[in-house]
Amino acid sequence: MDNNNKYIFDIETISKKESEANKELRRKKHRQGRVIAWVVLVAGILLLGTALFFGGRALVKGIIGRGGKTVASVDGPDDGGGENSVIDELIGGEDEVVVTPPEPVEVGPSEEGLFEEALRNYIHTMTPEEQVLGLFIVSPEQITGVSAAIKAGDGTKKALEEYPVGGIIYSDKNMIDPDQFKTMIEGTKGYSKYPLFIAVDETLGKSVFPAKMKVAATQSASEIAAGGDASVARAEESKIAGYLSEFGINLNLGVDADVYPAPSGEDDAVPAVSFGTDANVVAEMVTQCIGALNEQGISAGVKFFPGQGYASADTSEAIAQNERTREEMEACELLPFISAADAGASAFVVSHESVPGLAGEAVYASQSKEVMTNLIRVELEMDGIIIITDDLSKTAVSAYYESGEYCVAALKAGADMLLKPEDFKAAYAEVLNAVNTGVIAKERVEDSLVRIYKVKFKGMTFDELNSLTAEKIVQP
Repeated sequence: MDNNNKYIFDIETISKKESEANKELRRKKHRQGRVIAWVVLVAGILLLGTALFFGGRALVKGIIGRGGKTVASVDGPDDGGGENSVIDELIGGEDEVVVTPPEPVEVGPSEEGLFEEALRNYIHTMTPEEQVLGLFIVSPEQITGVSAAIKAGDGTKKALEEYPVGGIIYSDKNMIDPDQFKTMIEGTKGYSKYPLFIAVDETLGKSVFPAKMKVAATQSASEIAAGGDASVARAEESKIAGYLSEFGINLNLGVDADVYPAPSGEDDAVPAVSFGTDANVVAEMVTQCIGALNEQGISAGVKFFPGQGYASADTSEAIAQNERTREEMEACELLPFISAADAGASAFVVSHESVPGLAGEAVYASQSKEVMTNLIRVELEMDGIIIITDDLSKTAVSAYYESGEYCVAALKAGADMLLKPEDFKAAYAEVLNAVNTGVIAKERVEDSLVRIYKVKFKGMTFDELNSLTAEKIVQP
């Protein structure tokens, strides 16, 4: 081909040039598209940010209005059409809503609080002497001076007028036949200015009632435990509750919660009055006994706190030592008493055994502040339980202490009631003197009486109690 012919084109060269031009054009369009996309994106972000800003302002103002107690929406538009105008447009220009906070509700005293206040008013109608006497549970012989009281006649009437004690505890020597005993109790109640605890120490399988009283026989605690059925304990205790109720008795101090060690030999055995060596079994059985008593209106006293199954001797005969540690007793002996309180026991009968592991010193539980106040009241939180000393005529006390001396020490340590001091009248005089001289605080006596009368007046309303108090004020 002639290369000098100017009309002849190189097709390949032209195609290459055209391709390069097209590529450049596409690149320009692509760059323009990206620029436009970025502009749109930025504009959208700016618009969204503006909307969120003003919307957030409106929301915050609404929340502040609610929390600050008045305005739930923002203010109306201002004259300048400024910020508030924009916000009003955003929320639709709603009217202002004022939220009025609710008036505070006054909570009045609880029914329990009212009842306790009424109780204290009732107690305040008593003389100091009557208040102190209300802390004693004694035998009928101790106030009448007779060797064996078998009726409530003029002697009982005069004795109760002079010594209006908190309770009377009866034994077999007061029982001739069912009618005689029931009449005696009715008369005693009628002569008393204040409600009495009418008590016995009636334990399963070990009755204080002689055969001539014809009460129902019961299985012993050990027999019941051997059978392993706690419902039997309830059924047997229900028998006791039944005949106690018929006679007019309202307090049984015979529920035994002691846990004993396993027998060490053929000559060693768990006493028949105990539910055994397993604290959990004892706790379950005791719970059933308390339920049975409470069902028939009998208050339950549980013995012998903090548990004397491991004591070295019987306190009726000698001084008893218990060398168990606090940890051991917390894991064993105390468990049935905790269950008893939960089940509705009214009182604990506190032992005369020496318990250094709990008391921190060689002192009887029945005169230990560590046991009766710090352990029962504070650690176990049992403020409502009535703390009754064990029988103060037992050898462990009567052979080594003066009655008055021991009673004062027991009350100072936290006891609420004093059971059968050997010399009741001397003990009363000593305690009264201690209260009058400030050795025992009057408030301390009142607190004990509140616990006592909460049990005695169980089921009574505070209105009924107020009426009773008013009657006493009018006719002291």
